[in-house]
Amino acid sequence: DYILKKYNMINKYPDVIISIPRTVVLTTEVYDEFLEINNLYSIASEDLKDDDILMRFIYSKLPEKISEQLMEFLESVSKPIAVRSSSLLEDSYYQPFAGIYSTYMIANNDPSINVRLSQLEIAIKSVFASVFYKDSKSYIHATSHVIDEEKMAVILQEVVGNYHSEKKYYPTFSGVARSLNFYPIAPEKSEYGIVNVALGLGKTVVDGGAYLRFCPKY
Repeated sequence: DYILKKYNMINKYPDVIISIPRTVVLTTEVYDEFLEINNLYSIASEDLKDDDILMRFIYSKLPEKISEQLMEFLESVSKPIAVRSSSLLEDSYYQPFAGIYSTYMIANNDPSINVRLSQLEIAIKSVFASVFYKDSKSYIHATSHVIDEEKMAVILQEVVGNYHSEKKYYPTFSGVARSLNFYPIAPEKSEYGIVNVALGLGKTVVDGGAYLRFCPKY
């Protein structure tokens, strides 16, 4: 958001609005407080099934002040919400944890804001729980880390898109843009970057399906 403002991107292209979706971050302090007040640290050393861990987390309570702030967030957001993991180790330079933890989307369209709050809280607690899943703990061990090093922040973000019918909401297209292209095809150059896009929410791109690849310069 700072970079968009610094380079005045909002006004750079006629009839084009460039902005980031409304975003809220629950910091790692929230994760620490949640584990502490619900006595969940012991799960790290227990041999539980993933489903049992998930249930323990779902039936635990978020700090009261966080629930109040989430209610304020929901009062100002009417679009679907992505609930994304953002752990300390997730963007590690040499051993990234990308794709290890859970991410959820909620429709955020129930007439009752209390129901929407409950759905949002369950999604947040489910992201927290994914730190302790069997595959997560195995990956942490395999990368010579210990689970005590890991702390989870959660990003709440409006899903970009439009309603295409009463029950369908999605962006026209989405994907991944990279500032460096390691496999340029002439006349492209590495510094020109590369973009991979597909219709909809971009799952096709992440899963390695058929997508459109293009160099922004051309």
